[in-house]
Amino acid sequence: MDPIFTLQWPEFLLANRLQKLLPKKDGYSILIPTSRQEKGIDLAVLKKSQGQNRVVTLQIKASRTYFGKPPKREGTKTFSFYTWFNRFDVPEEADFILLSGMYAPDTGRTKPVTAKWYRDCTLLFTNDEMKRFMQNCLTVGGKPDKMFSFGFDDPSAVFQTRGDRERKLKPFSGLLLDKRIKLIQEALEISA
Repeated sequence: MDPIFTLQWPEFLLANRLQKLLPKKDGYSILIPTSRQEKGIDLAVLKKSQGQNRVVTLQIKASRTYFGKPPKREGTKTFSFYTWFNRFDVPEEADFILLSGMYAPDTGRTKPVTAKWYRDCTLLFTNDEMKRFMQNCLTVGGKPDKMFSFGFDDPSAVFQTRGDRERKLKPFSGLLLDKRIKLIQEALEISA
């Protein structure tokens, strides 16, 4: 038996973000499975209200963030940061999927920084939205792409850069966690 409980950094980071977005004073609690083998669930959110409890489950997929390179062709749009995700099977156990990439907003900084200085770019998908996204994650030739990617200069404007057959830089800014937290709140509402 493992005597030590550990939590991956992206899960820790997003648990903290969710605690701020869904505060305890409003009846929310962020739950972390103690088993590392809990299939399809990395975090859960509990809402207590009127003597009842509701729970939604979250799966987290994290990516390193890569710096953009100068384009090979003039007129090609590049971004300061890119995430890269491997295609995955969407777990039935997860109500929501979070795609997260952590980045350093000022790469030229030479003064010491703390962990608070780093930022994350996190997208929130419902289970059904993630399934549709994976179905449409295609190469230019129309075959399932084994990877997908998002690019951004700052997290207020996020675009799909790989996995889109048409390579049109589809905007995904509307799926940012802070903009969609209401989806989790609505899923946890208890009817009277």
